[in-house]
Amino acid sequence: MSDLTEEYERRTPESRRLFEEAGAVMPGGDTREVTYFDPYPTFVEEASGCTLTTADGEELLDFLNNYTQAVLGHAPPAVVEAVTERFARGNGFAAPTREATDLAERIVERTPSVESVRFANSGTEATMNAVRAAIAHTGNDHVLKLDGAFHGTHDTVLVGVTGDGRENPGIPRNVEERVSTVPFNDADALVEAFERLGDDLACFIVDPIMGNAGVIPPRHDYLETARDLTEDADTLLVFDEVMTYRLAEGGAQERYGVTPDLTAFGKFIGGGLPCGAFGGREDVMAVFDPVRGSVTHSGTFNGNPTTMAGGLATLDALDADAIDRINDLGATARDRLDEVCADADLPVQVTGDGSFFNVHFTDEEVVDAATSTTGHESSGGPTEQFFLALRNRGVFVARRGLMNVSTPMGDAEIDALVDAFEAALSDVAPAVAAEVD
Repeated sequence: MSDLTEEYERRTPESRRLFEEAGAVMPGGDTREVTYFDPYPTFVEEASGCTLTTADGEELLDFLNNYTQAVLGHAPPAVVEAVTERFARGNGFAAPTREATDLAERIVERTPSVESVRFANSGTEATMNAVRAAIAHTGNDHVLKLDGAFHGTHDTVLVGVTGDGRENPGIPRNVEERVSTVPFNDADALVEAFERLGDDLACFIVDPIMGNAGVIPPRHDYLETARDLTEDADTLLVFDEVMTYRLAEGGAQERYGVTPDLTAFGKFIGGGLPCGAFGGREDVMAVFDPVRGSVTHSGTFNGNPTTMAGGLATLDALDADAIDRINDLGATARDRLDEVCADADLPVQVTGDGSFFNVHFTDEEVVDAATSTTGHESSGGPTEQFFLALRNRGVFVARRGLMNVSTPMGDAEIDALVDAFEAALSDVAPAVAAEVD
């Protein structure tokens, strides 16, 4: 057992007890795989702003923000008020409500590529229905995606996440026959894939910044090439903006100047309640029209008014000024962490854009999943050790090294992150050296 693990266990006896209790009724002690880490995860009792309070009474500075969802921090008063007021008037009527229309109008106004939108309950549902729309609209079954990209937990997009083909034994074997993958940021490989598959493709689904592979920005020509190729092949370009919609009022597509045919949304758009959305060209989205279309899309909680009210309050708060501010804070954090990395005698770097960023333990330029080190988070290697070192120093990030800024943060929180980051690098130096050797 490492010194970092011993220190973590010393700090968290109540989390251990709660984890053992949870393991008796839930496989893995939770209902969300990504929250697990060895020897057991931290249990959180409450949160406010950018601070988590754990079951062990610790206060952690939250630079994970539920994997970018809590862009306004935790329990923002205006959102709490909107959600509470709406829920007190009832929620879920098997009938439409004006709140869903209001939030749909807001997304359409902010996102020029979106002419029509529908709501679901997660990012997984959003990408699943976007892919279904593409299949229905084009009449093709084949889907192209990025090596190492995560677009949720439905069958099609779980191909090629952590390796070649269908790694998950719960996915039918024939799924991988209709899914192909290409490396991110390799325009030549993308051209070759379209030469080989273009006539058979329903869509190319891409996250404009590769989140799962470690917040890797696109090279200047990659998304433009994707747009040109999909237009030439008469297929659809689908952007997964579940994480990246926070980069501008119109999302990463506005920031990078590339217009997709369909977009999947999630994370913060429900104000902290489960929510997803998907939208785009009206002629494509018409496949869901119960009069004109042919694709089934339903769900008990789709567009429920409480979630819609939370989403409206969130988008009201996350205007252009708020986005510019957290993007600037993110740039400041990256610049300062880059300086720390440059001064450390270690192979370490930080990638990212806007208000989020990721640490990688490598000297090689990180441009895609193959060059990323985020896959080390489950191996006990430097990335996971670094996560635990930051956790012991009071800063909560993702096990794979993902960090992001929320609106309650300011210069003081960036200072605290930089100090903890520098100290944590010293803590993990032996593990990094062993990995290099």
